[in-house]
Amino acid sequence: MNALRIFISLSLALAASQASAAGFATSDRGPLRTAYSRAEVRVDGDVATTVVTHVFTNDLDEPVEVTYAFPLPDDASVVGFADWRQGRRVEARAEGREAAEREYEDAAAEERSAALVETTADAGFQMRLSTVAPHGSRRVELRYVQTLSVLGGERTYVFPADARGEVPRPSVMDIDVNVTSASPIQSMRSLNQRDVRLASLDASHAAAHLSRAGGLGLDLVLRWRTQVQALDLAARAARPDPEQPGYIETRFAFNEDAFDRFRPARDVVLVVDRSLSMAGEPMARARAMAEGVLAELGPDDRFELIAFNEFVIQSFGGLVPADDDAVLEAFSDLGALEASGRSNLAAALDAAADAVRADAGAMVLLITDGQPTTGAGYGLLGLPADTAFWGEHRVMVAHMNYPSRDASLMGLFPNVALRYLPDGPAGDEVMEEIIGQIVAPGIEALHMDVVGPDVSAVEGRVPSRLTLGDGVRLVARAESDALVVVSGLLHGLPVLLQQPVRMPASDEGHQGRALSIEWARLRIARLEAALDAGAKGLDARAAEAEVRSLGEGFGLATRFTSYVLTDALSPDRIKPGDPEIRIRAPRSASGVRAILPWGEIVECQWQDDEALWLGRFLVPRGTADGMYRMRVFVDGQDTTELRGTLLFRVDSEAPEMELLRADDAPVVAGAPFKVWARPLDHVFEGGLLAAVGDVVVRDRIDLKRIVLRIGEREIPMVRVGFGELWEATVPGDLAPGDYNLRLLAVDYALNSSEATLDVAVQP
Repeated sequence: MNALRIFISLSLALAASQASAAGFATSDRGPLRTAYSRAEVRVDGDVATTVVTHVFTNDLDEPVEVTYAFPLPDDASVVGFADWRQGRRVEARAEGREAAEREYEDAAAEERSAALVETTADAGFQMRLSTVAPHGSRRVELRYVQTLSVLGGERTYVFPADARGEVPRPSVMDIDVNVTSASPIQSMRSLNQRDVRLASLDASHAAAHLSRAGGLGLDLVLRWRTQVQALDLAARAARPDPEQPGYIETRFAFNEDAFDRFRPARDVVLVVDRSLSMAGEPMARARAMAEGVLAELGPDDRFELIAFNEFVIQSFGGLVPADDDAVLEAFSDLGALEASGRSNLAAALDAAADAVRADAGAMVLLITDGQPTTGAGYGLLGLPADTAFWGEHRVMVAHMNYPSRDASLMGLFPNVALRYLPDGPAGDEVMEEIIGQIVAPGIEALHMDVVGPDVSAVEGRVPSRLTLGDGVRLVARAESDALVVVSGLLHGLPVLLQQPVRMPASDEGHQGRALSIEWARLRIARLEAALDAGAKGLDARAAEAEVRSLGEGFGLATRFTSYVLTDALSPDRIKPGDPEIRIRAPRSASGVRAILPWGEIVECQWQDDEALWLGRFLVPRGTADGMYRMRVFVDGQDTTELRGTLLFRVDSEAPEMELLRADDAPVVAGAPFKVWARPLDHVFEGGLLAAVGDVVVRDRIDLKRIVLRIGEREIPMVRVGFGELWEATVPGDLAPGDYNLRLLAVDYALNSSEATLDVAVQP
């Protein structure tokens, strides 16, 4: 087989995008069928690692080049990619992007298997795959890491749904989420999918599972609440390599206002996008959100309502007291809003700035669904130049789009918080949370740091104001113990917390590795943002070199690094041989297929002689011994039927064999004699062939080589008929004496068994 080369290149883009299907493959002939989709999610505290597996099939009679896309969240980092060949998982590694692109073109031109991956503005994650054979399948695996949104002890994980009507839904989709928390988990809910199975494993562990034929329809949104303190400061440390510095993670959350009686009056400016793209549900939600905020204001509070498309409409021309008359007038203005025209975000924000110019500490809520389409674009808004002004105000962006964070909007304001509104009931709950945050108090003049004699490279963003329900997270490198310090003002009263952190001598394992990746992710994100902004005093070459070094050293995709994979494979027969799937479905079925537990699709073929559907499959190397289940589907004219599940056992051990004489006659020099080899246990499960119903028939060993050795001499053995017996004829050229005959049997997975037989050759 030609060497397998998979080259994956990723570049980052800062733009919002409409939600794409949850992983889909297309070609110039149209979308490919997704045979199987699986997501395995592991949440440790605030960090979620998602492993997405997709198997898609080319149902055409000709080969196609495929583009695979996934709506990667904007705050996520790709930390791994793998392709599968003949049942074997092949992992990619990080390397320079330019070389990977050249290698992809070369490999594709030579018709070798290759892949090229990029993040894009409209797809999030996109991968080009070289030719997929007619009626062939391809399996890919994507791993990404993201930091979850936290609100007052509640964490939310979102897996995107199918939102592109032209993309076929997967035949089967499985999603498993496992949550580990340092604090007790009080509850977990699925906000959009009613058939999710939830389980509380113990006080600090919870799990969710969804299995469905077809797509999600709505985003899978899981939310769980943990036990928290009013002002919650926590920290941990890990050292994955005892010869290198360790890593410290610390989190501070403002969960409850213990001094509510000292709360001052509030000033709020509502900025509502009413451009044409907001028509329908977005506009209805924007009205409801603004009305909800107004309903929470008291007569001592003040507000202004601004609506915009290409024109800006101000309800009052400035901040006014939130008395009954003003609130009713604002409700009337909201009810009259209709979505039309284009979006002039710059003009709307200018009006908001005028409204709060004389009022330090005002809150601005921007409700929008995307980028400006007229006036100044993101890059021309000029708001970063007004850092001193906007630094005195809080800005909340309610973003009706996916991914959940838009880096372009994040860069406009010093104190900005973005909240993504998913579709369905989950969006209603997020809307209620936003309303609560708008009128919530905050810790002013917030300062948070990790201090110590050898602490370096503290990564993470500390806002000057922390709103009730929000939190701050920092990750730093350190050689030894450190101290976390938090200070600020709550309603003018001082806040001071400290947390000592002990650095272990060594902490090898997943937790330490995950923490080191988090630090590298945050540092790369800061360096790339500085490069985008052309930060003053930044050494661009040094920053680029550091991003390259971090990407290669930690195995992360960046704008300067790529994933490159080179693998040379021989024809790969894998333990335990070549099992057969025998399905007794009607011949009139348009197709029969089985989905293996590792995602491979086995397309079965009709057998006239046995009047059943037959398929064969291989088991990946490294698969643990034990019982496994496969799902069987039968395609009819209009529907696909889940036929059921079949069990099969993976057994990596080659059977023990014995070597024996074919008869008891003396062996005489000059006369040939026969030797038999047979297993001590059965090799073939032939008795199941006559069984009625669907079965998996497993050949425990597919012999690649079976020979008889006499000294350095090898004599091939041949199978006798269709039984479990192999035979060799030893020529009559052995001189008189004692001989030790050795049997060597090797299967295609290179498992081997040996047996010996002593023979005396008489004169």
